[in-house]
Amino acid sequence: MNNINDLDKIIAIASRVAAKRRGMSITVARSLLLLGTEPTSANATLFHRQQTPQKLEEV
Repeated sequence: MNNINDLDKIIAIASRVAAKRRGMSITVARSLLLLGTEPTSANATLFHRQQTPQKLEEV
């Protein structure tokens, strides 16, 4: 159980650093890291488009 807590702490720190350096929210950076992708602005845009319901995109 200790390894899971350590892993959560590492992901939290890495997501904060990535969010600050790349100008994105911490939650998006964390989600991208958990998916195994690099937290870049291009990946953040793609992730955001996948999370947005299609009805909102059509408006």
